[in-house]
Amino acid sequence: MFSNYRQSLIKGLQEELEAAGSILIEDIASQIREIGFSCRMCGSCCKRSGGDNRVFLTSADREMLEGCSTCPKDAAIPMLPDGMDMYSSSSVREHLHEFELDSKGRLNTFGWMLKRKESGDCLFLGNDGGVSGEDDLCNDDFCEGNVHNRCSIYANRSMLCRTYPFYINNGELNTSECEGLGDDISYEDSIILARDLVERYVTEIKDTTLLYENFEEIHTSPGSLDIFNNILSGGDLSFVVHDCTGMSIFSLKLYE
Repeated sequence: MFSNYRQSLIKGLQEELEAAGSILIEDIASQIREIGFSCRMCGSCCKRSGGDNRVFLTSADREMLEGCSTCPKDAAIPMLPDGMDMYSSSSVREHLHEFELDSKGRLNTFGWMLKRKESGDCLFLGNDGGVSGEDDLCNDDFCEGNVHNRCSIYANRSMLCRTYPFYINNGELNTSECEGLGDDISYEDSIILARDLVERYVTEIKDTTLLYENFEEIHTSPGSLDIFNNILSGGDLSFVVHDCTGMSIFSLKLYE
């Protein structure tokens, strides 16, 4: 039985999803052309030095990763606080206050993100092997000087990456910080981007609705922290990830 609060959240999402059905692709595309955008392949959105570069994964993104023959099996990791290294015990302790510990000493988090390198950059940034679909990305001369900023799964990149720096919130188009804003964009590219944006928006609403519907309450106990510390001292870490499918356990060995 849903709590009144959770039921109100679900009802609000259902109303938002219904309203999303009236969004016109051409209207979004027109707004995109008015703002202007082109990717300069600076790599800032993929690099930790550029700020919060976490890539939240939708259910469709996770299916894509699972079906990607060139993607490592551990490309999706639990959603973490910005700046946290889940393989470092000191970093885990630093960010512990941002999680809720359950009665088994597990860190509870919501959703999944793309794994990052030890440097904090995206796992797929600058990998050898070029870009799948790179001819659609840029001209050869421009790409030559930005080879280290290429995405190794460009043709299969996530919804967030496909639509950055744009996103839709409460039916309205918004932008994140990006050097490419203000550049010219063709009608055809604006339509493609608008379609991807609406698809992402609808998928995120559906995923969030299912998350609330399938959410299992987090049970805590006075000894949760002691249990967590015992697990961590043994070089292990355990997450409970809540997403649109319910909850799953993600465990790993620390390297520090």
